[in-house]
Amino acid sequence: MTVFRLALPLVALAALTACIIPIPVPEGTPGAFEIVLDEGDSCGARGLQDYVGQPAGVVRGTTFQSPVPVRVVGPEGATGEANPQRVTFVADASDTVVTVGCG
Repeated sequence: MTVFRLALPLVALAALTACIIPIPVPEGTPGAFEIVLDEGDSCGARGLQDYVGQPAGVVRGTTFQSPVPVRVVGPEGATGEANPQRVTFVADASDTVVTVGCG
């Protein structure tokens, strides 16, 4: 009887894993996005220009697989420290991405 009590939670756990249903993600849904670096583009910003005109929240909700840091700043949020290895998304007062660059 004791063995049955110990085995019951394992059986229940195995049954729960069968209940997991993969949920398809619609095309265009932000998810993981790989940043690719190439010659003359020290941070990969060239491949991210499609974000211009998008709400900055889309950028914040995207997971970047990146060898470089990524940040989103508002119109007054830029700091004096330039980092050519960092992707910077600049948003305007309405929180829309207006530029993507290195810095």
